Amino acid sequence: MARPRLAERAFHIGLTDDVLTLAAPVRNLRMYVREGVDRLAGADPGLTQLRTAVQAVLGIVVAVAGVDVFTKLSGALQQSSGPAAAVAAHNHAALVVSMLLAGMVAMMAGFVANEATLRGQIATTLIIPVPMLASMTCGLALGRYRVVSLVFLVALLSGAVYVRRWGPRGFACGLVAFNGGFLGFFLHTELSVRDVGWLAADLAIGVLASLLVRLTVLRPDPHRTLRRMRRSWNARVDRLLALAVATLAAPDARQRAERQEQLRRQIVRLNESTLMIDAQLATARPESAATGAQALFDAELALSNCVRFAAALAEVSVDQSLRELAVAALKALREDDPTSVQAMVARLRGFTAGRLRVQVIARRLGASVADYAEARLRLGDAVAALEQESAGSSNGTPGPDRAIRADADTGADVHADTDADTADDADAYMPAVELSAGYLPGSLPVSAAASTTPGRGGRLDRAAMPAHVRATIQIAVAGSLAVIIGDALSGQRLYWAVISTFLAFMATTNSAEQVRKALFRVAGTALGIVVGDLLVHLTGGDIWTSLIIVLVALFFGIYLIRVNYTFMVIGITVTMSQLYKQLGEFSWHLLLLRLEETAIGVGCVVVTVLVIFPLRPQRVLTAGVLIWFRALSEISQLALAQLVDGQPRALRPAVRQLDAAFAALEATAAPLRSTTFGRNSAQLREIRSISAAGRGYARSLAAVVEAAHAPPLPALVAMADQVRASDAAIEARIDTGVHGVFVRSSALVERAYQDLAPEQAALRPALRDLTMLDGTLARLATALQMQVRDHDTTDAAESVMTGTPGER
Repeated sequence: MARPRLAERAFHIGLTDDVLTLAAPVRNLRMYVREGVDRLAGADPGLTQLRTAVQAVLGIVVAVAGVDVFTKLSGALQQSSGPAAAVAAHNHAALVVSMLLAGMVAMMAGFVANEATLRGQIATTLIIPVPMLASMTCGLALGRYRVVSLVFLVALLSGAVYVRRWGPRGFACGLVAFNGGFLGFFLHTELSVRDVGWLAADLAIGVLASLLVRLTVLRPDPHRTLRRMRRSWNARVDRLLALAVATLAAPDARQRAERQEQLRRQIVRLNESTLMIDAQLATARPESAATGAQALFDAELALSNCVRFAAALAEVSVDQSLRELAVAALKALREDDPTSVQAMVARLRGFTAGRLRVQVIARRLGASVADYAEARLRLGDAVAALEQESAGSSNGTPGPDRAIRADADTGADVHADTDADTADDADAYMPAVELSAGYLPGSLPVSAAASTTPGRGGRLDRAAMPAHVRATIQIAVAGSLAVIIGDALSGQRLYWAVISTFLAFMATTNSAEQVRKALFRVAGTALGIVVGDLLVHLTGGDIWTSLIIVLVALFFGIYLIRVNYTFMVIGITVTMSQLYKQLGEFSWHLLLLRLEETAIGVGCVVVTVLVIFPLRPQRVLTAGVLIWFRALSEISQLALAQLVDGQPRALRPAVRQLDAAFAALEATAAPLRSTTFGRNSAQLREIRSISAAGRGYARSLAAVVEAAHAPPLPALVAMADQVRASDAAIEARIDTGVHGVFVRSSALVERAYQDLAPEQAALRPALRDLTMLDGTLARLATALQMQVRDHDTTDAAESVMTGTPGER
């Protein structure tokens, strides 16, 4: 058994190129600042959030102007008799309330009317006033009955969350219904049910204002959105290449580690942008969607490999000339210089000096550079075809194949099959994810799966139920506590505790997100009252100056909400400060009372989601890891099946599902970094790095296997059986908690590698990726506290290696 072990080491010693994906992250002030800037730059790749912010602000402007004109012409909610000072004060307050209602409807329409089609957006916008007016009428009617009105608020909270079961439109109706009921409760002392007709007119003005802006100034165009996403993607690519060059040129280990940390983030965000473009292709529905998606996939994969091998080379190579050669190759890519790329690729592929590990990485970097140059040409042709379609022209034909092709022996990681691509049509194209309000769904799929799967914690943690049912129960409890405690502090202002409770459950799917958002609300409120107080004194109560400040505050709050929810809370608090000033109620004491009520609502949320049917972070993370691992396992087993029998398998859809699963896992795990400590923090970091590494190796494996067209490898039958058994052991550990044994299969690759025929040389990269993937899963098994064995030292594994019946 010694010989296979030595042979395996000789084959695999140069392949630990996981520096980029498995290194521990660097944390310092400069990195946090860079992370913040990058998040701001990458939070809105298609400018969707900018359009939403602009539409909301313009909608408010048009709505406010419309209400002003309507009020002057109709005298809506205005008084004409009584003391002049009292009449003026009443009429001013009534005008402000009308403007508030119309502006709020226009703003919410910009948020929630986000269907893929213009017809769907118009339908949702027209539906919005109906539940809002109904709940507002109830709030006005019940406001005078104290206990009944408080029960109504709790029921409204619960109903607004429960209707999420009907998807985005149910979410929209729940949001506007709560806001309507809240305003009815808030304004019942100023208005009555008799005023509902005028209020309906105000809401109608807000709807018309939103539609006017949407259909004229900001008419949605899926093709333009796709172009903006592509421009952002191209900028991200250029940034990645620049960082890879900076990593290779880093003068010391500290700077190199910082660059690698930036590269890790950029690769994740590049993949997120790619998934968004994939989904946007389905929305725009161009005829070449499948071809464009595949070209984009090839380019992203090749680029990821370029970055991966460049970072590994920076870590292991001390040869300055080799580093300079790698830098020159990457710069040639950035400058789009085919002649230089060809020359650099040839030199990297022919590099034979130094250690085996350095040679292998250099050759694979050269192959990846060649692959990216080729994929970029195909992507350019696909983009040209899409542009012609969006302009109403016929499809463009791909240009001549000017690509640089790497030979099979160098280990090319991406290969083309353009004939199969052009055979696809739009009807056959299905993206891996569907966008939600123009963005990836985040942790929603993971949390939904975790909610319907029993946990392994305490009795309450074991409860399995649909996510909307769990959230409805939780918000009913939290809302009841907020009403009771908030009423004890201030019966007049308890609604701030209630609204804080409601907003903590908006766009959150598990306990960690709910607690995090609730704490952001407290922080944003504290900052907002300071800024709001300062701005109130600066404006002096002038209504038009106040309106400008409100518009600016809301614009930045909406635009930056995906960077951090705190910005939105600051914008809302500044807006409410100006509103209180216009209503003659502003005081520092009132702002502090708002902060106290907000803290009460936040506290009720935190206690509830941690005690009542909690969807704990560990449970959600486990569900995310399971979804990711199943997608990864499907790729490895499909690839091995194709290697064994030579029959093509559908690997591309499986790769995109892996990308979607990885994005969901990252969205689930990333926010937990600041809330986990000690061993849990180390395990979280290990899981994130393992998932990134495994995804990279699996994608590379799938691309090589799909394009190799080499004769089958029957020698891999034993490995395929072992991978199947080992994957089942890991899946059982994640799913049920049962400790099993993970048996490494990489030793079984050595036999197939030694027996490769010349016509099978194209499969060498696949065998390398199988080895790297096996090592990554061994790390996962270790992190899961499983026993790890191998075929070189463990007798229990010999039956699989030798083909003993009963173990196959």
